[in-house]
Amino acid sequence: MPQFEAPPQAAAAARPAARAQGRSDAVDQSARRQQALVAEPPRSAGGPDPFRIPGRPATAHPALRFGWRQLLVAGIVGTLLGIAVPTAMRALDDTTASAQAESLRGVALDYLTAIATGRSGVATALAPVTSSGRVAPDAVLASAEPITDFSVQLVQVDGASGAAHVRFRVGGADVLRALDAALIDGEWQLQDSLAEVADVRFREPIGRVEVAGVPLDGRSPVLLYPGSYTIDAYSGAFFLSGGDRFVVDGDVRTPTVPYVTAGVVPRIRDYATELALDVVADCQMRARCPVDFGLSLLPVGDPYPVEVDAAAGVVELVVSIMAVGGDGRGTDGSDPETEWFDVRLRALLDDRGVPTEWRCGEPGEPEALRGCTL
Repeated sequence: MPQFEAPPQAAAAARPAARAQGRSDAVDQSARRQQALVAEPPRSAGGPDPFRIPGRPATAHPALRFGWRQLLVAGIVGTLLGIAVPTAMRALDDTTASAQAESLRGVALDYLTAIATGRSGVATALAPVTSSGRVAPDAVLASAEPITDFSVQLVQVDGASGAAHVRFRVGGADVLRALDAALIDGEWQLQDSLAEVADVRFREPIGRVEVAGVPLDGRSPVLLYPGSYTIDAYSGAFFLSGGDRFVVDGDVRTPTVPYVTAGVVPRIRDYATELALDVVADCQMRARCPVDFGLSLLPVGDPYPVEVDAAAGVVELVVSIMAVGGDGRGTDGSDPETEWFDVRLRALLDDRGVPTEWRCGEPGEPEALRGCTL
């Protein structure tokens, strides 16, 4: 019997399943070749396969079987992790910084509260004083008219350093201050103190300058926190002083220099004034007196000390006297005729500070002192 073969087209048409199978095999072989190009590293000519096990067919190493899909997934995961980790770290940093800022705000507010409530010891613990001198005790701060309307306006934190911008009102004025701070052992501590030295400068006859019984004598500087203070009134056998008010604003750029008034006690004041009037009236009775006869004599202000020698027990005072025309008008009908004179007095004191002798100077001759009495 003759043999024949159908044309390739006919054979293919007669075997559709086989044709489909053949195309599938071809596709699989092509895919395997592409995968091998991606997954297998190049081998040196004639060299052994480093991943082949003797006695077994050559296969790709399991670690090299990743295709492009696996590489794409790995890339996406890496990108997401690269974004998520810094974002999480930033969020953690922001949270920590916010907590530190609130902690510093609380310390600054506690500091202002301590000052406003007269607790200088607590204030010093929150912001140690580095300048020379000693901080006045609580009683001094409690005696002052306190600060009001205090608040923490702004807080800045940069790692272990920070600053608190505070505001308060004292003596009728608003004060703004920036206080540096440092994080020490996990706790904020203010580095700038609001305490400052009251620069009390005085001379005799002021025997002492005190606030709430604490001397502010300048020889041992006392630091005061912001407030409006009153100097204690002092009255001795001859002199009195105090009662003046001064304000501490907590800013060393505006030095606190309290003004202290001094005078003589009422008994000495009245005696010295009458003594000066008598001296001028006696002068008017003499022809060469610089004060015209008939002018009325009036004291001007209180006697004031001009020189004190505590060791020798000598005090010199000046009493101002005004002489006014008797009819109240000048000779030409203008304003009253007036003349001013200073009468110098010297008091000699005993050990108790009580005057035992007085000497008076004549009008126009303040240095010529003579014994005088009422």
